[in-house]
Amino acid sequence: MAKSTTLSFGSVLLLGINGIIGSGIFLLPGTLFKAAGWASLGTIGLAGLATLMIAMNYAVMASKIDEDGGAWVYANQAFGAHAGFQIGWFSWFLGVITISTEIAAFLTTLTGFWPAVQQRAAYIGVALAILGVITLLNVFGPGTMKMIDDLSSAVKIGLILLFIGVSGVVSIHFGHLVAPVVGASGHQLMSAFTTAFYMFTGFSFLPIAAKQMQNPERTLPRALIVVMVVVTLLYLLTQFLTVSLLGDHIITEKLPVAAAFMQVVGAWGRAVILGGMLLSTLGVAVAVSFDTPVELASLATEKKLLPREFGQQNHFGAPIVALLATMGLAAVLVLSGSYLFLVNLIVLSSFVQYIATVLATLKLRNDSKLPRGVHLWGGRLIPVLSLVLLAYLVLQFNLQTYTIGIGFAAVGELVYWADDRRKKRLTKG
Repeated sequence: MAKSTTLSFGSVLLLGINGIIGSGIFLLPGTLFKAAGWASLGTIGLAGLATLMIAMNYAVMASKIDEDGGAWVYANQAFGAHAGFQIGWFSWFLGVITISTEIAAFLTTLTGFWPAVQQRAAYIGVALAILGVITLLNVFGPGTMKMIDDLSSAVKIGLILLFIGVSGVVSIHFGHLVAPVVGASGHQLMSAFTTAFYMFTGFSFLPIAAKQMQNPERTLPRALIVVMVVVTLLYLLTQFLTVSLLGDHIITEKLPVAAAFMQVVGAWGRAVILGGMLLSTLGVAVAVSFDTPVELASLATEKKLLPREFGQQNHFGAPIVALLATMGLAAVLVLSGSYLFLVNLIVLSSFVQYIATVLATLKLRNDSKLPRGVHLWGGRLIPVLSLVLLAYLVLQFNLQTYTIGIGFAAVGELVYWADDRRKKRLTKG
């Protein structure tokens, strides 16, 4: 029975690549180039290297703690239930923001076919309609999640390979590539690095699947290295070709990859990229919408870290309270912020989990009560360097992002405190 659920090395690679690649590669090349010019290629490479370093901490913890949940489980093991709750709270927030970000990406892409969506009333109407349909899918059709996830994954990877393959061959052969006048600006390199870092944030799904791998102590570190190299190369080629095909116009393009592909094969190429992006981004939003409420409900039902009401299910087995909380907050976020604003929130929420995982690695790496697991090269060097990098990057956010992050943590504290008081009253009674 165990053999049927064991992931081969090839399956691990596909899982990692699919988990990382998202809407950012299709929408952010212009933002990266505007901030850093040709140095945007360097920021992508450095972001890939930095993410690999942080991912190695996840590899250590996943090989030691055989539980689903990732960062909040590691924090719970290392620092207790209170810390585990807050990291789990932010993990749920990350899922909510991801739903909002993918819907914002969908609406941005939709403007390529239907420009009227740029108007506020149309934007709100379409966003709420999408959220309503996704909510109904969660209530009545959880069995559709796997099919939707597989389809959107195949589409997004296929689009990138199509763009790189056709654009690279045709452009080099017929001389379509141009050199933009704009060089590296230099003063916003850290902004470009943070944006590039966002495009790698999905890596944490791979270490969580470690227990399904053959010989995870060896497979996981090798898989992480290969996955990061492959994804970084795909990102670099896409960025290079998009910049080279659009030249200075990339800065004003909201849909840069689609516009670049149109330069190569004509209007049908733009339509293919946009259509694929719509399917891919919506598919990701739907898939994440199934996992996120379940994660919130599990904090209530499995670890007893939230009021039991959050684990309440309807007749179809859907965690209805967690679902409504998830989709309600997603609606607020998608209607109140732009795509780039939501990207910043994703990076902040990810950093909270990364820092917790790195600290847990430092504390538990030699714990005799846990399995030996993966040992990192250089002992404490990688965790310490990861912590220094994350501490520096956390200081780069704007005041609005900090305010939202602190406010969300404060709400979590109130929920935890109220539930803790109720439990104590029941115990005394």
